[in-house]
Amino acid sequence: ENLWIWKQLQQVTLIFAHTQVGDAGAIAIGSTMQNVEQLRQITLDLRDTGVGDAGAVAIGSSLRDAEQLLELTMNFRDTTVGDAGAVGIGNALQQMQQLRQITIDFRDTQVGDAGAIAIGTNMQILQQLEHITFSFFASKVSDAGAVTIFDNMRTLEQLKQITMKFWGTGVGDAGAIAMGSSLVTLKRLEQITMDLGDTKVGDAGAA
Repeated sequence: ENLWIWKQLQQVTLIFAHTQVGDAGAIAIGSTMQNVEQLRQITLDLRDTGVGDAGAVAIGSSLRDAEQLLELTMNFRDTTVGDAGAVGIGNALQQMQQLRQITIDFRDTQVGDAGAIAIGTNMQILQQLEHITFSFFASKVSDAGAVTIFDNMRTLEQLKQITMKFWGTGVGDAGAIAMGSSLVTLKRLEQITMDLGDTKVGDAGAA
């Protein structure tokens, strides 16, 4: 309950995967995650829990003071988190201008284009970012969300490593074309992993 009285904390890992934690628990986690100005690294694993939009929004709100954060890892895989929750997480990125590495997993969630657009739009602020891993595997995302992410990614000139998973989504040629256009502008890239399997991408997107 009083985790954050130690304001000198720089690294926190909280794992609640495969538990009965739901929105009430996530809201409680968020309410204790205050005064996080000194944090450099946060890992929060809520996969396969009962967490939904309310919990994700609360966690996002609690991170808006994390201005010194360098590494953020959040796993909402196999939850009921949807667009509202993803928008809450996306809005939190606005204050994380020092971020170097971000991993967000929305695999098998209800997140769609509105959530992906929020993530992508706010991502352009992260000019120090070097590593991105986003998984929308089997989510509700389609071209609109993917295009926004890739269009904004092209401004992140420090990027060295990108992993994007859109397997089993509604992404099609427009999303794949945006991906290609973005990647050619990132001159520091060292590693790329793009999963567009079982999507609507056709010949135009593969060209």
